[in-house]
Amino acid sequence: MMQAADPADRRHGGDALVENFAGLGAAIVFDAMHAMGLPNGVMDARVRHLSGAPVAGRARTVDRSTAAANARQPSFGADLAMGTQQVIDSARPGEILVIALGGDASGATWGANMATRAAALGVQAVITDGAVRDIAEMPAIGISVYAQGTSPRVNFQHIVTRSIDEPVMCGGVLVAPGDIVIADRDGVIVVPAAQAQEVAQRAQALQETEQRMQAAIRDGAGLVDAIRLYKIR
Repeated sequence: MMQAADPADRRHGGDALVENFAGLGAAIVFDAMHAMGLPNGVMDARVRHLSGAPVAGRARTVDRSTAAANARQPSFGADLAMGTQQVIDSARPGEILVIALGGDASGATWGANMATRAAALGVQAVITDGAVRDIAEMPAIGISVYAQGTSPRVNFQHIVTRSIDEPVMCGGVLVAPGDIVIADRDGVIVVPAAQAQEVAQRAQALQETEQRMQAAIRDGAGLVDAIRLYKIR
C-alpha cells in the first residue's frame, strides 16, 4: 500500500542518490527490491520506530557485541573504546548511524549526549538492534531512533566495539558504509549502494502504479479486478 507523505519527513538533499528515495517508504522499497530479485534487505521487526520522523540516508557503521568471557575491549583494540563517539564526531549531514549489537538489548548503546552531538552535525537517525536510553529526550534533540527497545542501563564493561566504518550485521541484515537506509513506522530496509539508483526508479514506478490502482478501487473497482489489471507484484 502506498505510504502517505509525512510532513515531518527528514529526508533531505545534498546527496543525489539519497534524493532518489524522497517520498518512498520502506514498504514500497521492499516491493521494488523483491520485484528485482534482490536479497531481502529488511531488518528484523524487533528493530522498530521509537522516536522521530521517517528517514533515508547513507549508513555509517559501528560493530559492537557482548564481550567474550575471556576478553574485554583491549583485546579488540583499545583505540576502539570510543569508536561510536569517533564515528559521531566525523559524521556528515544526512547520514544515519547504524550500531550493530548482535541483538544484545541488555543495556543502552545510545543516549542523550551522543544524540545531542550527532544532531548538531546533521545526523538524521540512529538505528540499532540493541537498546537505547533517554528516549523521551530524542524529539527535542531532533534525531530519529529505531531500536529493539530501551534500557536505563549503560553498556559499560560487558560490551566491546570491534570495528567502525566496516560492514556490519544489524537486525539480521548486512549493512556496508554508504548503503542507503530507509526507515519509517513500517520498519528498516537497507539498499546496497550499487543497486540504489535502480531500486529507487523501480520503487517510484511501483508507487505510481499503486496510486492508479487505489484510485480505481475508490471509484468502485473490485480488489481482485484491480490486482489483475495493474499486476503490481
